[in-house]
Amino acid sequence: MVKHDGAMIDVRYQRGIHLPAHDLWLDPHDAKPFAFVSHAHSDHTARHAEVIASIGTARLMQARIGGERREQVLAFGERREFRDFAITLLPAGHIFGSAQAFIETDAGSLLYTGDFKLRPGLSAEPTEWCHADTLIMETTYGLPRYHMPPTEEVMARMVAFCRDALEDGAVPVLLGYSLGKSQEILCALLAAGLTPMLHGAVFQMSEIYRELQPGFPDGYVRYAAGQVEGKVLVCPPSANRSLMVTKIKNRRVAVLTGWSLDPGAMFRYQCDAAFPLTDHADYPDLVRYVELVQPQRVLTLHGFAAEFARDLRSRGFEAWALSEENQLELNLAGPKIPQNGQTGMTQNHEPQISQMTQIGQRDEAVPSAGASPPFILPSSSVPSVSSVVPDSVESPPASPSSEFERFASLGQQIAATTSKLKKIDLLSTYLRSLDAAQLPLAARYLTGRVFAQSDPRVMQVGWAVIRRALIAVSRIGEQQFRNVSRLHADAGRTAYEALLERTDPHPFTLAESGDFFAELQRARGPLAKSDLLQRRLATLSAIEGSYVVRILTGDLRIGLKEGLVEEAIAAAFGVSGDDVRESNMLLGDIGETASLGSQQRLGETTLHLFRPIKCMLASPEPSAVAVWSRLVEAGATAAWIEDKYDGIRAQLHIGEGRVEIFSRDLRRITEQFADLARAARECPASVIFDGEILAYEAGRRLSFFDLQKRLGRKTGDDLFLGSSDVPVIFKAFDLLALDGVSMMKEPLAHRRAQLEKLALPAGLEVAPTFTVHSADEVEATFLAARQRSNEGLIIKDPASLYTPGRRGLAWIKLKRELDTLDVVVVGAELGHGKRSHVLSDYTFAVRDDATGALLTIGKAYSGLTDVEIEELTEHFTATTLAQHGRYREVEPDTVLEIAFDSVQPSPRHASGLALRFPRIKAIRRDKTPADIDKLSFARSLVATAEPAAAAPRR
Repeated sequence: MVKHDGAMIDVRYQRGIHLPAHDLWLDPHDAKPFAFVSHAHSDHTARHAEVIASIGTARLMQARIGGERREQVLAFGERREFRDFAITLLPAGHIFGSAQAFIETDAGSLLYTGDFKLRPGLSAEPTEWCHADTLIMETTYGLPRYHMPPTEEVMARMVAFCRDALEDGAVPVLLGYSLGKSQEILCALLAAGLTPMLHGAVFQMSEIYRELQPGFPDGYVRYAAGQVEGKVLVCPPSANRSLMVTKIKNRRVAVLTGWSLDPGAMFRYQCDAAFPLTDHADYPDLVRYVELVQPQRVLTLHGFAAEFARDLRSRGFEAWALSEENQLELNLAGPKIPQNGQTGMTQNHEPQISQMTQIGQRDEAVPSAGASPPFILPSSSVPSVSSVVPDSVESPPASPSSEFERFASLGQQIAATTSKLKKIDLLSTYLRSLDAAQLPLAARYLTGRVFAQSDPRVMQVGWAVIRRALIAVSRIGEQQFRNVSRLHADAGRTAYEALLERTDPHPFTLAESGDFFAELQRARGPLAKSDLLQRRLATLSAIEGSYVVRILTGDLRIGLKEGLVEEAIAAAFGVSGDDVRESNMLLGDIGETASLGSQQRLGETTLHLFRPIKCMLASPEPSAVAVWSRLVEAGATAAWIEDKYDGIRAQLHIGEGRVEIFSRDLRRITEQFADLARAARECPASVIFDGEILAYEAGRRLSFFDLQKRLGRKTGDDLFLGSSDVPVIFKAFDLLALDGVSMMKEPLAHRRAQLEKLALPAGLEVAPTFTVHSADEVEATFLAARQRSNEGLIIKDPASLYTPGRRGLAWIKLKRELDTLDVVVVGAELGHGKRSHVLSDYTFAVRDDATGALLTIGKAYSGLTDVEIEELTEHFTATTLAQHGRYREVEPDTVLEIAFDSVQPSPRHASGLALRFPRIKAIRRDKTPADIDKLSFARSLVATAEPAAAAPRR
């Protein structure tokens, strides 16, 4: 082919590289008619109609995503001509089978690297290169700070880590991607005489390496529970939170990633060590590769694409970022002298790029906001390894410089501790060290609160406010911030990454934190709140800022529950744990509870109006026979039974000319039910009721779906009982206080008698009670409750005291699933918290009877084990059809059995139906998508009152 002088190949970018003149795509994210696939990592593969790939990549694609496609399989160095271009594949050195595409056309030549590295590896073909007019290259590590140490040195440190762990009787766990990184790891381990035990996904890929690579080492074994002692467990990073790893009590975990050069890597990856091993080119190799290829223009993508392109322009190359916006420099020093015989930027060679969206998640996820602000060093100033690898990457510092940093340090110690006793010891030691002013603040913060549960004040600081402040302080771009936010799916970790090395820390006391949160609460409007937060974050260390954000979001996510803080208070001050729990329950304030505990004054607490307490809970039983057996075991010959209502559990506080309504999570919801509050003012006594709010009209109870229309409203002032579109009623089933006297330590029979004596106003009713004497009567009462459109039954011991927040045997609930549906998964989304790195939230569909189309009907994220979620993550990652941020459209090939409480019409889903409380009952590996339920069956379950009346299962 003959190049036309001055011409360049037209290159477009839209979730992948497109050469429109040849209708050829290079590593697109979405399925295309004709595409080159550089390697078999999931973010480079899709279900294309026709692909060009190397022998190794084609085989790995068959194993990972399956499916039918037309394959143009080329050996390395083989040149194949198509209609208007020719292509030759060159090894990329990234993983086994990874290839670069050298494309020749009438308009010139182009070399696309895909992911690549120049350093030789243990399991991938060595990289080759050639001259090309246009070079399109990945720039994952496109900043000078990313200068990787020699691979041999990294492997030696990794082996030493494993041997030290094994000598101490611990199990070393190494985290690396199942395809590519893990094979490098196991080669090094086998060469050192260690035995790698491989996670199932790693084992599968390694077997393909052995099949296709002569000489690939043997000697590794597949993971088997209970047989990890004496071996090195090699897993994907997503397995770090799985049962496979967490049930190994004595373990030491290391991650292998190039991002370990960044400070705080161990904090970010929640592991004991981090080694800088990567399958991507580091900064020196990126520069060297450009010099080797000698292109007329360079187009960069991924990672630090804009920064590296700007760096190349400073060196005299024409370079532009494909996947990010380009920032042009104002050249005040005159024209640059071209280097390496290249021409500078010319008007004729402006890249033809359609910049649509940032490419999705990388194999080695890019924590863009974790790096320092972009900077450029001359080539002579590339830092040595010792200057970029921090002496210690533990976070926070061993000696905190302020009171709040000490609090954050405690949080990190707790997060890294699996032992409950050790956590209590850390907490109690810390609490004892605080003075009277510090103690209540720290105790509240440890439960993720700024104010007491009973405090009506709310922060009104949402993610939009926090996000705006973090971007302003860190001065990173929207896209970079979005990348790191998606990477972690955790507000605290995102804040840490964004603030790292970008603030000017000043000492911050706990008292100052209390003043700051109070000022933030008083500020009006998101802009004022964001400005206050920005100014404060700018004066905090990254770890302090992380914990400010965690507290504001109400979840520290360090494995610390309120019950553990209660135990720590008891241990710290030598008081009874039961007294601490009761005091906290009555006060609704863990901070005041800690203060009273430190003064040995817990006995002074009592129940107060307008201080909500936790609800007493019921233990579930699956059948009437099981309920009656439990009662007989307790010596009962009869039991009280109430309907289990399908509404909102609530406490109603009436007295002192005031009425307040609180939800079961102790939130004040009075404004949402102002009509109910107005009615309750007519109550003749000062009382605290426990009961249920129901949607209710003309003597008929409406469904929970009707009640939901009220839940989203900010105010109920315009809703008057009897005229509202969704009127409500309060069913009182317990009396907690009467005329200032607590009834909680009185038996239920006495509380009930006092409740039934009250003359309740319209809008408030006493829930009826039934007495039963056998399992048959329990069953008959259950069926009657379902006929009344209620969920089931609550069975209560008449002698029971009211024990808030506890799920004992004094109250039992009987509630059955309506039915189950067999559905197919059509979408998978990253979870949150400990599941932020696995696909744990699944959108599913039923099939339309007439057209056969899949129609979504719900989403579920509970019911599976960590191991099952991990397996599905591997599967859905490999079968992704399209990716939209955290959500992936996936091949509809996985059938789940979904249980639920009820089905109602809803416009939220394509099926026109919605499931209430859907949960995954089982992965139906015995069924195919052809076996899933039809829409007509799902419709038959709408408003079904009794399980026996549902359509029969197959």
